Amino acid sequence: ATEYIEGTSAAQLMTDRFPAVSPVVEVLAMVSAIAGALDYAHLRGLTHRDVKPANILLTDRDGGKQRILLTDFGIGRQHARAADDATQVSVAYAAPEQLSGDDVDGRADQYALAATAFHLLTGAPPVAHVDPVAALRRHRDGKLPRLSDQRPELAHLDSVFAKALAERPDDRFETCHDFARAASELGGLSTGERPEPEPEPDTDDEKDTAAAPEDVAATTPDEPDVPLKRRPRKVLLGAAAVAIVAGALVAGIAIGRHTGTTPKQVAAPTPTSPAPPPAPLDGSYRIEAERTKQTYNYVADPQPPDVRTWWAFRSSCKPEGCSAAAMQLDDNDHMQGMSPGGGSLFMKFTDGEWQSAPVDLDFPCVGPDGSQSTQSTTMVLALRPQPNGEFVGEEVVTVRTDECGQRSAVIRVPTVASRTGEVPPAVAVPEPGSGPQSPELHAPSAAPTAAPFRPQN
Repeated sequence: ATEYIEGTSAAQLMTDRFPAVSPVVEVLAMVSAIAGALDYAHLRGLTHRDVKPANILLTDRDGGKQRILLTDFGIGRQHARAADDATQVSVAYAAPEQLSGDDVDGRADQYALAATAFHLLTGAPPVAHVDPVAALRRHRDGKLPRLSDQRPELAHLDSVFAKALAERPDDRFETCHDFARAASELGGLSTGERPEPEPEPDTDDEKDTAAAPEDVAATTPDEPDVPLKRRPRKVLLGAAAVAIVAGALVAGIAIGRHTGTTPKQVAAPTPTSPAPPPAPLDGSYRIEAERTKQTYNYVADPQPPDVRTWWAFRSSCKPEGCSAAAMQLDDNDHMQGMSPGGGSLFMKFTDGEWQSAPVDLDFPCVGPDGSQSTQSTTMVLALRPQPNGEFVGEEVVTVRTDECGQRSAVIRVPTVASRTGEVPPAVAVPEPGSGPQSPELHAPSAAPTAAPFRPQN
């Protein structure tokens, strides 16, 4: 039988939180829970073979308790060769031996669990290829990234993840629990004794357990709950970039995150609470764009430097909705408007966040042959209010033309807007709602940084 589960997947959680990445305590709680479920299966001669964010489910809290579940054992089977698995798994999380068709055992699941945790912590998997051959080459060239490349504060976990993500199974931890315990110890947590997973009561006997039902293998961790609808107080940027220059909000290119596929046996989560009320967007704000932490098409792709600009906002609410307007302030004198070239911005409050309509912008770029050109893009900006008064959001940029071979690239630009004071008396901010439906943005006259955008190899 298939169990109906109220909750969401880790893949959807990443999408809901973007551009924030997951806090360490939540990821390690997830790792410990799933490690217990995997070891339970491994002791019975089964491998999962497709551990990934979309197959990790987080239930809604029932009486204050949350379960973390591993689903889709549909391709799980007795330890065997993986030659006929290669087309069924997600390359970004599959162990090298699984991609090459060699023998696999529980250590392949350990690799996938580590790759999943890596994605949750940084915003991108360690190997972001869809081609198995390219993924294997990345391993054999020794070019896997470290956690600290994207989050320097996690350097103490680099050695644990390097071991769990080793190319050779013999170089990994003996069990998934060993990986989870090592990560938790270095992360400042305690896993206690090996967790005893609770298998679904659906099985009648050992024969049914060995059949690896498609539904779920579950475990209830003792670690803190993983929130289903929450963003951290301060954004931890695993991706993207924004530059606000010459009166324009200009994206420093980054990548949209893959949302994954929600397992078929789980209904789409039902919102448990209404959208938050409109949050005023009034005063002077510093908008920070972290170009050094951007991604481009699922791969970390830093494009320094980070950029700060200042804006004066006014907002108002009417029966038909809430709107906001902003004027850019001078970079050196934040009591004056930017002149010349200062831009204005118009937004509306929708679905719990301030959103702009799509706006077309031209971007300088560098093609594969090194030639410089300009490509057309479409940009959307969103800012979501936070409990501490900040607004955390993203700019999503989609490349529409192919002058530099980047057509259809999706760019996500994390931004943090922090209030610095009142609107300066000398700055005349337009009346909220008086502008067009899309932002009024002056097209950039120069690249957002010292050099045009060029995706890194």
